[in-house]
Amino acid sequence: MGNHFHLLLEVPDKEMALARWSREDYLQKLGVFKSEWTTKQALDEVERCREMGAETRLDEIAESVKGRLFDLSMFMKELKLKMTLAYNKKHGRCGTLWEGPFKSVLLQGADEGESSDALRMVAAYIDLNPIRAGLAKEPEGYRWCSYAAAVAGNRGARQGLCYAVTGRSRMAWKKVAQEYRCLLYAKGEEVTADTNLRRQGYGGQAVDGYNKAKGGFSQEKIKEVLESGGRLPVAEALRCRVRYFTDGAVLGSQRYVDDFFECKRDQFGARRKDGGRKMRGAQWGDLRVLRDLKAEVIEVGRSQ
Repeated sequence: MGNHFHLLLEVPDKEMALARWSREDYLQKLGVFKSEWTTKQALDEVERCREMGAETRLDEIAESVKGRLFDLSMFMKELKLKMTLAYNKKHGRCGTLWEGPFKSVLLQGADEGESSDALRMVAAYIDLNPIRAGLAKEPEGYRWCSYAAAVAGNRGARQGLCYAVTGRSRMAWKKVAQEYRCLLYAKGEEVTADTNLRRQGYGGQAVDGYNKAKGGFSQEKIKEVLESGGRLPVAEALRCRVRYFTDGAVLGSQRYVDDFFECKRDQFGARRKDGGRKMRGAQWGDLRVLRDLKAEVIEVGRSQ
């Protein structure tokens, strides 16, 4: 996007992922960062320590590498730093590039090949960002989104979307692409909309706020429905700014959010009995959120 970016990431459990790693595994991992000036210094120090037999210092270096792995905060810190340095070099500027810290929302992942509504919704929400911002008319027309890369044949992008939609990365792309495209283009769920969203007419004309040719409601109609207390179909809500996806803290099934709540029970007031809160503004199904946002859950005509 023009001044921010979105990433949908899977962060493995650090202790489980590194359970069988040895000191040499960590030291070899330094090779991944060898383009960094500080890492080049570390690699030189590793060689000197090996020559001198400084085992304690080698352990310390290995621990510092371990701290960088499978850590979301460290990953974002390094990513933003690298982007800042590259941008400053290209444009002849100096100083910071990012206004503040990043936001993150914990999502329920796919479980044993089962799809996750949270992953599917957030993936589509991210790919629709350029549409909300007016940067493209169609998701595949914006070169910086995963859907465009998948349509263009990028294997990694296709595997990522297959996992987000079905819970399996090795699925037939044609089948997944059809399902995901229906979500992006607001087709499918709209036929089950609330009564105040039901459309009439034909011939691809905008009738009662609905544009049949584009497969979506107008901004004015969406605003009218929200103000009247109606609920949007999910596919339409994803074309708006949905604060749950940035400020909801945890997103998933009732059980998933409740489990997180129990793990962090001491951080909540005694009057609160469970974690999951229903999401308002659209037909979100079984999705629940940790933070019960009170106002402007869905905002029309704004990018995010």
